[in-house]
Amino acid sequence: MTLFKQVALIVSLVFLLIVVTSTLGDFKRSGEFLEGQLQTAAQDMTTTLGIAISNSGASSDKATYETLFNAVFDSGYYSSIELVSPDGDLIHRKDRIIEIEEVPDWFINLVPLWPATGETQVMQGWVPLGTLKLTLHPGYVYISLYENLKSTLSWLVILFFCGMVILWLLLHKILKPLDAVKEQAEAIHKNQFKQQESLPRTVELRSVVVAMNRMVEKVHIIFDSQEKTLASYQKLLYEDGQSGLPNRKYFMSQLERAQIEESSAYTNLSVIKIHNLEHIHDHDGYEVSELIVDTLSSLLKNKIKTHNGELCARLSEDEFALLLPTGSKSAVDYIDEIFEEFKEHNGIKELDSSVFLTAGVSSVNKGGNIGETLAESDFALTQANAKGAYAVFEKQSSELNLPQGKIQWRTWLEESISNNRFYLVAQKVVTTDNKPVHQEVFIRVKNDDGQIVPAGMFMPMANSLELGEAIDSVVFNLIKQYSYKPDSVPLALNLTDSVFSHADALLEFNHLLEYCSHTSTSVCVEASHAILERYPAMCTGVAETVRESGNVFGIDNLNLGLSLQTLQTVRPDYVKINAKNLYDMTKSDMPAAFQALMSLTKALDIRLIAVAVDSQKMYDHLVELGVNTMQGNLIAEAEELL
Repeated sequence: MTLFKQVALIVSLVFLLIVVTSTLGDFKRSGEFLEGQLQTAAQDMTTTLGIAISNSGASSDKATYETLFNAVFDSGYYSSIELVSPDGDLIHRKDRIIEIEEVPDWFINLVPLWPATGETQVMQGWVPLGTLKLTLHPGYVYISLYENLKSTLSWLVILFFCGMVILWLLLHKILKPLDAVKEQAEAIHKNQFKQQESLPRTVELRSVVVAMNRMVEKVHIIFDSQEKTLASYQKLLYEDGQSGLPNRKYFMSQLERAQIEESSAYTNLSVIKIHNLEHIHDHDGYEVSELIVDTLSSLLKNKIKTHNGELCARLSEDEFALLLPTGSKSAVDYIDEIFEEFKEHNGIKELDSSVFLTAGVSSVNKGGNIGETLAESDFALTQANAKGAYAVFEKQSSELNLPQGKIQWRTWLEESISNNRFYLVAQKVVTTDNKPVHQEVFIRVKNDDGQIVPAGMFMPMANSLELGEAIDSVVFNLIKQYSYKPDSVPLALNLTDSVFSHADALLEFNHLLEYCSHTSTSVCVEASHAILERYPAMCTGVAETVRESGNVFGIDNLNLGLSLQTLQTVRPDYVKINAKNLYDMTKSDMPAAFQALMSLTKALDIRLIAVAVDSQKMYDHLVELGVNTMQGNLIAEAEELL
């Protein structure tokens, strides 16, 4: 029961008790007073009638008695009048039964009043004529008491109602700061920090509000401190100081994840080398060498901004790397564009021709060995160096038979959709005590040779051909088919850009949520941190829709280097972080960063899930850190869902 109801109930009961007690006391006093008046009236009327009979001079004239009795009897509520001789003989009697029509029977039974009787001796001169008895019926007393009770109850109801209205207004005003305190507490749970500007006049409530404002301020400071700790950790551990690009350590963790994860879209690795950078540094100074590095870094950053999905990093002083998804342009064309822009830059034109670039392009194969991938990359770069300035050498080792042009890709994807070649696989996410949390679904397709093509190989091209929405529709329909099967493990669906950028795709997704709400299938909806950064408002709306439907929302591939303020608005139920990042975080000189991450997730009631767990050593280390939910090939292999 709320404080408002408790206070209102107590005050109402006290008010009601006082009014009822006062009413009963007044009713009792009124009854006693009126009963006394009734007895007095009966005795007075008896005395008056007795005197009238004595003065009449009649001894046995019944007509005289009848006249005198009627004069009195017809004037009020008299039930009987009788005159009895000293010998006990009845001289004259008159009585009648009186009904009280204005007073209900329950009231008469509730308030018993005895009839008032007056008695007097009637003398005829000096001779006793007899005893006169007159009984006055309490009817008019009942009427008076009943009218008094109705009036009292009416005023009681009016006063009680007015009192409750006034009490509600007063309590609403007095307790309003407590409602604001409640909103502050709920806002803190959502990691939103609100201050009450208006302070109440009530001393006790004012002290509570002031204390709450101080607590909110301290919590906000702690949250900002934890966020800054994570950001500085990410910068120190994974960012190159000069170029501002990710460093080799971060790039290797992402390359490793790209080969492990089913949904990764990275299919090509390109390494760009700046030739003669050390020679220029020694002869022309560090400013010129830094200009070259900064020029290439800027070009790579601009490319990433205009082409979603790429990742670039600085591997060493003179080597840069790119992870590229399959897209509308080949990796070689992509690198050629970078080379042309580099050569046309004003700062580079002023240098002699001793500065040039070369690049090697190789494949990133799912489930492959990272050592083999790097070896192929080194071979491709060596071949490019042998060919001379601005040469690009491509070594593709993929065994998959894939289309080779946009037209071929479009034809193949459209045929795959129309022929229902797509199917779903699921990889379970479990806790350390082997309890399943959910199973993340991935879409695959088989080509004409029966080879399995993962989503990372065809989704980038599908998006560039504007077929991403059609494939999303295929995924939604496959999930609907699965919903007919009884399974207690929720399905985790990773949303693509189309849901956030196309109204039709969003509408179809909402229909999926509504459909699943009528079945036994629960859905865990995920969006990558990159999508969250591009569509913050849409992600917030989708997250609210998911929660309102009774499901949960999560963030995949959380980037600790980006602002975590978005967690306050989206309020995910869980976040997924690369296990290698967590491992590096605790093996570095900044273990406080991991503690900051754990504090943030616990404070926001967010489940932390480590993904890409592929070794027992990694698993054991995460368990020691207190990470109790994981996903990866070591935990469970992806299995066909339908």
